[in-house]
Amino acid sequence: MNSFSPISIISFITLVLGQVLIFNHLHIFGSINPIIYLLFFVFYRFESNQTFLILISFLLGFSVDILSQSGGAHTIASLTIGFLRPLIIKYAFGVTVEKPQSYFSDSRTLNKLIFLILLIAIHHLIYFSLVYFSFDSILLIIKNMFLTLLFSLILIGITLSFYPNK
Repeated sequence: MNSFSPISIISFITLVLGQVLIFNHLHIFGSINPIIYLLFFVFYRFESNQTFLILISFLLGFSVDILSQSGGAHTIASLTIGFLRPLIIKYAFGVTVEKPQSYFSDSRTLNKLIFLILLIAIHHLIYFSLVYFSFDSILLIIKNMFLTLLFSLILIGITLSFYPNK
């Protein structure tokens, strides 16, 4: 199993605290809260252990749920992303997760955008479906999913622009 480096631990804690202390209180248009902790799934190495990713996904979602006093929707959505991440990588880049991390930085912008949109959209669809948990709220789920996806994508894109391609 790959060790969890000090940089990964710091980014984990920073993303959880940033989500809980800043982004959960940032209400765009009155109800949209960007979900920034999904950056962890972007930064997690492609070739790292899948089982470890699932464990960390659970801890990430659970930490946000506990600190936000929410009902477990972050945990289930994050855990699902942990399971589906290899399939999302394969669909977006046309490769398996055994490829090196540099493949992400060497790929086209369109592939990166597809990866980010799929990752965020799947997470948000599951998250808002669990938050509202009603077929009567399907339009509200879709509206919140797309608006939150848009603002999360913008913030994640801005954050990624600060990191040089390696």
